[in-house]
Amino acid sequence: MDGDEQGLVVRLYGTRIGTLRVDEAGAVRLAWTDDASERWRLRDTPLSMSLPVGADAADAAPFFGGLLPEGLWLERLAAEVHVASNNVVGMLAEVGADLAGALSVGRARDPEEPRRLDADELDAILSRASGFLLGGGGSALPGFQRKVTLTRREGAWFAGRGSIPSTHILKPVDAESVALADGENFVLGIARSMGLLAYESWVETIGARTVLVIERYDRRAVPGGTERIHQEDFAQALALPWGGDDKFERQNPGANMRAIAAILDRDRTIFSTSEPDRETLLRYTVLNVASGNTDAHMKNFSLMHHEDGSAALAPFYDASPLALAYEAPQGMAMSIAGESQIGAITRDHLIDEAQSWGVRPARAREVIDESLEQIIDATRRVVAPASIEKHVPGYIRGQAQNLLDGQPARLRTSLPYMLMPRL
Repeated sequence: MDGDEQGLVVRLYGTRIGTLRVDEAGAVRLAWTDDASERWRLRDTPLSMSLPVGADAADAAPFFGGLLPEGLWLERLAAEVHVASNNVVGMLAEVGADLAGALSVGRARDPEEPRRLDADELDAILSRASGFLLGGGGSALPGFQRKVTLTRREGAWFAGRGSIPSTHILKPVDAESVALADGENFVLGIARSMGLLAYESWVETIGARTVLVIERYDRRAVPGGTERIHQEDFAQALALPWGGDDKFERQNPGANMRAIAAILDRDRTIFSTSEPDRETLLRYTVLNVASGNTDAHMKNFSLMHHEDGSAALAPFYDASPLALAYEAPQGMAMSIAGESQIGAITRDHLIDEAQSWGVRPARAREVIDESLEQIIDATRRVVAPASIEKHVPGYIRGQAQNLLDGQPARLRTSLPYMLMPRL
């Protein structure tokens, strides 16, 4: 199942950094190579904050398991490759060619020509979208949502077959869930207008399906192809148990915003000119609250790991106005200054949370107010499609205005939001 008798070959930015295997006790182990310590210094963290170069990790499963799909899709992957759903090494042997970041895991394979997908092939792939593709080394992406990664070239879709990186994430939705795709794309549009992301996203009809298409931020177009940029989510960075609900604070108290902030700005110096990552994280948090994104858990925040070993906060991603839905849960995946109910969060909660990260209260207020004003403006400028235009922009604008006025985020109405003619 692998490149040598010792385990699966692991490559990062083209360097063979180690082999992945299961030891006699059943733990997933990464054995580092000399090539890794020659390219980076011992104890550097170009792969993961939880896996320093040269260090013997008690169990590397939290990072490597965190590369795989979750829930039903993990079970489906395990069944299709005929291994147990806790067999990280066995699954990565089949889908490790194209993963999150600049990472590949598996045996060396002869390159296969990318395959341009015709309409029937694309429809078949979208119909079974499960967060992974098999063949040519395969591909995988974490998460519970239905999704698949493909490569976009000159307006056509390609299956990379392990030879070229995927460039886009496609999330197909059922006919009754079009508003979910449009809602996520609308929030991403707000974030884009705030400068919190630069990648493109759009909703289109492919065959009979509505699909949210998202350009991968961990890929970059270069002359002659596509370059991978390494990244990891914060559940991986903090070595949280994978495959369950430890990404939520209610399940694991260590899954909190302060833990994310504590990792940020380690490479910052007095000569740095960009905004500190902790302040950018605060902008993300403000947008998550204003937009009703209650699912902002540890795997929905990530770090970018650059080739020189430095790290920085990844762009904003994976956010939807979930709290707007009729009878939707109102609890945040991670609390803000101890408050988990989104409708009870105020600007003071946001300031207190930021202060616990080391952001001065006066600066926190500036960042929060500026972000809220940008959100309010964006809800008027970002075009909302028909499926969401009566509710989503007004909901986000109202939540943001309440926060700016020092009030709890929740809109003051006795009617369920989705039953109102317009928000």
